[in-house]
Amino acid sequence: MARFAIQSQHLYTVSQSKLNVLNITTPQQPQWKKEVDLGWGIETIYPFKDKLFIGSASGMLIYTVADPANPQKAGTFTHAQVCDPVIAEDDYAFVTLRSGTTCNGFTNQLDVVDIKDIFSPVMVKTYPLTNPHGLSKDGQWLFICDGNDGLKVFDASSPGNIILKKTIQIADTYDVICMNGIAVVTAKDGIYQYNYNDINNITLLSKTSITK
Repeated sequence: MARFAIQSQHLYTVSQSKLNVLNITTPQQPQWKKEVDLGWGIETIYPFKDKLFIGSASGMLIYTVADPANPQKAGTFTHAQVCDPVIAEDDYAFVTLRSGTTCNGFTNQLDVVDIKDIFSPVMVKTYPLTNPHGLSKDGQWLFICDGNDGLKVFDASSPGNIILKKTIQIADTYDVICMNGIAVVTAKDGIYQYNYNDINNITLLSKTSITK
């Protein structure tokens, strides 16, 4: 779902194999800058500070954008061939791997990766899941859309010992965005909003139904 990002007045988009860079200093007149070959099976892009974390079918790619117009590859974390959403923060990246897709994988898990040295990412721990899709993090709380198992909320204050705190039963969840105590969850039947200011009492704020 996450195939574009804005950072330092530049727009970055990913196709199946390319990273596209546009200068949007003047939003009404975006300027094409360059195209970067990433390889096959690109899935998602996630910006953090001066880096782009790119999820692919075979691993996580890290690009620095200290020069926003010229992304440079900094590191790679490789795994088995599976679809791969990714988010990151200062020291760790969180990667969900799932089966049942065009990526032809059979793995369903969360990988936590130490990225203190972005040139040499290191696996911290793998956590088994059912069929994870999109994920988001706010402080210590990690939210993962785990397919038909619903939205799962983990305490990730210790990346090497992530603890499941709560499961919210929603069918076919596939993306979540968390910010300022509100989680926006996309599922097969609609878009949900939850208030998680009290993590022990997460409450539904609204649901926008989608019918086909």
